[in-house]
Order: sequence, then structure tokens, then C-alpha cells
Amino acid sequence: MSLGLYLKGRFSGKGVNSEKVSAVFDRATLEEFERWISNVAFDELEWSQWTEDDEGNPCLMLLLHPGAEPIMLSPLSEDELLVAAATSSAGPGYHIFICDLLRKLAQCFGLDWYSEEEAEALDETGFFETGDKERLYEEFNRWMGALSKRVSELSREGAKFHLAMPFDGHQFDVSEPILTQLGPRDMHWLQAVTREPSLGRDIFPWWEDGHGAEYHLGRALCYMWNAMRWREPLTESEAELNETVLRHLDSAYNLDPDLEFPWREWAQIIANSGSDCEMSAFIEEKADQSDFRQARLSLVGYRRYDVRKNLGGGWSIAIPGTFVEELEEGQTFLAYDETRNVRVTCMSATDAAGQPLDAEEILRKIKVIDDPVRYERNGIFGRAFFEKITEEDAEFWMLRGVASAEGTFAQVTICFEEEDDQTWALSIIRSLDHRVSHQR
Repeated sequence: MSLGLYLKGRFSGKGVNSEKVSAVFDRATLEEFERWISNVAFDELEWSQWTEDDEGNPCLMLLLHPGAEPIMLSPLSEDELLVAAATSSAGPGYHIFICDLLRKLAQCFGLDWYSEEEAEALDETGFFETGDKERLYEEFNRWMGALSKRVSELSREGAKFHLAMPFDGHQFDVSEPILTQLGPRDMHWLQAVTREPSLGRDIFPWWEDGHGAEYHLGRALCYMWNAMRWREPLTESEAELNETVLRHLDSAYNLDPDLEFPWREWAQIIANSGSDCEMSAFIEEKADQSDFRQARLSLVGYRRYDVRKNLGGGWSIAIPGTFVEELEEGQTFLAYDETRNVRVTCMSATDAAGQPLDAEEILRKIKVIDDPVRYERNGIFGRAFFEKITEEDAEFWMLRGVASAEGTFAQVTICFEEEDDQTWALSIIRSLDHRVSHQR
């Protein structure tokens, strides 16, 4: 249930730079498109990457906003290109930006876009064809009303919902029933939006057209709520994220100082990054005033708390939100901070006939030392043991463990410096979950 545009394009041969590409949609042509977008949308582009469709054709994926789904450019044939862009999570301002970008791409390389409902190619808001902004905003409000009504019906069962929030493999541990990329919301908010859908605009990071103050603040808040680790940066990418957020906050303030800014969090990012900010004293003063007025309000940032990381194959694990996350060779997930690290590798387990082994049979086949820590939860069986490791220049504790479910298992290694962290390490391995196991 989302809004977006799904356009098909063909070469017309009338573009300003049409001579730079062949008249076929192959990898070389898409690479030229990638270079062009990287230049034209330099400030917006988060990343670009390549994948393949089911038939092995190249697909170009580009993320142009931290609160959006990536857009996809994929050849349907040598002379036809599909562009798919879901826009409902970021907002109508983002939708306008994507439409403008695609029009410029067409002008540059000589493309004719067409949208035909019968051909399953259309802008669901009608904006690409008409340029009608009023209708675009009406469509977003209509979509928000339908979505909030549906969530209201389902929420009676006590479930939590990610609302207009792109899924990046994480679930956040907060008490509120509704999570949005600009913070959690309660049932009173949901009821109000169900009655008046326009009140739901506060969950969209890019509502207004253009790159004004609200755009910069919305982009900063997206990073702050979902990606920011609230400590001093441990990696170059974390340091770059801090600087990016500070730049957007500064731009937003310069454009409109009357917006509602997250002063306490702004001051914290400056302190964590060690930045020499001209406004530091002013921001600190504003933060102190906010502490006095908003003592009961939670701070911005889902990653101040634990997050549940999707590991693939149905497995997930809860880790501190402040941990750095990486993927090592062999598809081993690594998460760490200054003194602790967690490694998880998930694998399938079948018998000689290719049939999945049951959870207990898997554990019988994996050698574990005598008298391990044992646990069972939601159809998952676990074994783990501690050992103290002494090396020439280091001494630390290690928890090794295995968790099994039908047809699959996860091997876990947790290292930590303080013996008092044993309880914490056990809580991490016991948080391993396999969604299929407790649905049977």
C-alpha cells in the first residue's frame, strides 16, 4: 500500500547528450545515466548500486533520500526501460523532485516517458502527467487517511506498526505502538489523523516542494531518528554522518530560524563530533532551555535503545543501537563498539535427502562443551558457553553459542572485556529469533 510512479521509456534520439549512449538500454547506457544522476543530484544521492532481475538483466538502484525507498532503473528490453520509484514514505516534495529529475534525464538523453494504466506504467498521483500539485497533495492526504484507518483497525490486536517507514532491516525497541521515520506516535495521534488525514504530514520528511528549510530539517531528522549513533563516532562514515546532519541543521536554521529544532540533540552531536561550530554557545543555551521545558519528552533517536537486526533466512537478533554494523566475508554479521563485539553466521541444515533437520537434531550434530548454558524459546533451541581468553597483549571474555530452528542454525561469538558483561552477552544470544519457528 504505497504511492509512486512506474514509467516506461524509449529513446527518441532528440536529447542534448543522446550521442553519449547507444540507442539500447544496456549496462553501458545505465552507467551513463548513473554518472549523470550522480552529478545532477549530487547533494541528494545517498548511494547507487547494481543488481540483476530474474532474467539476469542489469538493474540500477539509487537512494536519493534517507527517508525513501531506492528508485530502480531496469531494462524491459533493448528498446524499453522501466523506472520504479515508491515515494509515499518521503512525501510529496520528494515525488516532485523525482518527476523533475526524470524529465531532465529524458531531455538530456532523448527519452520519451509514457504512462499507461493498461501497460502497468503510471504515476499513481497523476502528477507526472499533469503537473497538478494540488491534486498531488490531495492524493497523499487521501492515501494517509486510508492507511491510518487500516492501521486503526489492525491495532486493536495490540501489534506495532511501521508507518510510511522504509524497511532497512531493523526494528526499533520503543513502547509506542506506531513507528515513523520522524519518531514514534501514539494512538491519540492515529485517531486524529484518521479523522483529519492532513494532520499526518508531520511524519513525512519532504512535504513541501523544493529544498527549503523544512527539507533540510526533515533530512536531518531522518538521519537522527534512524541512523545516528549517539556517541563519539568510531568510523569515518559515522563522522561523515555527524557532519552531514550538522550541515542540514545549519542550512535549515539559516533559511528559517523559527522552525522547531531539536536543540538538545543538536548540541549533543556537536559535542560528540568535536566540531568547531560558530553557533555552539547559542545552541547550548537553546538546549538548556529545552531541557527545562521538555524534561518529560524523549530525545530524538531510535538508536539510543536496542534495535532488532534482520540477519536473513528468518533470523534476527537484538543488539545495542549504538553498535557499528558491518557484513564480513562469508556473510557473517558483525556489530561492535569500543569494548564489545557480536558476530553471527546463519546457515541451513538438511539431511542427505535435502530435508530440513529439526532443531534438536541440529544441536546434537554440533559439538558443544559439556554442561553448556541451555535455553529454549519460541521453537528455538540454544547452547552457549563462556571462556576467558588470554593473549600476549589482551585478555577478554568470549561467549560462543549456537541457536537452532527447523532446518537452520545461527552460530554466535560475543567478545567483551568486562566479566560483569556476561549477563549482557547471554541476553544477546537469547534474543536470537527465527520468525518461522513460532508461527507453526
